[in-house]
Amino acid sequence: VKLFLPVRTKSIIEKQKGKLTRQLRDMLEALSTSFGAGKNVVDAFRSVYDDMKMQYEEGAYILDELEIILSGIDNNIDIEELLLDFGIRSGNEDIESFSKVFQICYRKGGNIKDTVRTTYEILNDKMEIKEDIETVVTANKTEQNIMLIMPIALIGMMKGMSPDFAANFVSPAGIIATTLSIIIFVAAYFIGKKVLEIKL
Repeated sequence: VKLFLPVRTKSIIEKQKGKLTRQLRDMLEALSTSFGAGKNVVDAFRSVYDDMKMQYEEGAYILDELEIILSGIDNNIDIEELLLDFGIRSGNEDIESFSKVFQICYRKGGNIKDTVRTTYEILNDKMEIKEDIETVVTANKTEQNIMLIMPIALIGMMKGMSPDFAANFVSPAGIIATTLSIIIFVAAYFIGKKVLEIKL
């Protein structure tokens, strides 16, 4: 359990980050469209918020973040500071990178429309590549999960069907063999997880 909980916690966090990244991609696409229509930064973000409300249900990560950004704008907080804060709190490298690029572009008077469009295209390409890789390794992940369950299921079956045979597990030799097996089993699981982990 002590080994499983950190792994499960990390998995949940990664899923949340992945969901937020997909929502960010949609936000950047809407933002690029708003800038393309000639809107200024503040009006563009307000328009994006309206678009995201139609696309996502209430409580979606991106809606909460856009509400914080718009609230900050209403309280005369610089937009680049709000985006930087969003990036830091999210712990998402894509959001942090976008917020830093936006800050430089906004302060130096760069072409924000092109910057947002380019960021969207890069993020979209990155996510498509990741999804293609995930499709390829899905079967391997399924096999890994089966291999995770099988030893436990086999031991349970042995104990249920043959108590005499199961008694061998509590002998000195059985305890040593079982301990070594668990160590190898856990090591194999983490090595397999590391091999199948996708980082772009």
